[in-house]
Amino acid sequence: MAKFMSDEYIAQVQSTLAADSKWVETTKGFKTSIAFNVTDSSQSFLMTVENGTTAFQKAEPGTAAEFSFDGTYESWCKVAKGEVDIQSAVLKGQLRFKGSLPKVIMYRDRLVRVAEVMKDVPKEF
Repeated sequence: MAKFMSDEYIAQVQSTLAADSKWVETTKGFKTSIAFNVTDSSQSFLMTVENGTTAFQKAEPGTAAEFSFDGTYESWCKVAKGEVDIQSAVLKGQLRFKGSLPKVIMYRDRLVRVAEVMKDVPKEF
């Protein structure tokens, strides 16, 4: 079982999204980048989506992205365990969001799917 936010875990999230026909279909004609930053460790990654293809790579905090979500490892664990969704975590101050709020609201369903996959991929903390 992969450690949460490890290279192996990130690869599993990427392969799960790549195999999800609904994800691939809803991201056709779509282009964005999202940084997921763990503020109290070096376990941050960048997700890029372009025309149905999704890729993840390790990233440094502050890596340029259209959107970014910053939070402690503990906050990300709560999201990955399904204890809190990303939107609630932002509203409660557990995650900090950077980017266009109106635009991210338009992309909400896609972000919810990413969070579901993060939750569903087997992992250890």
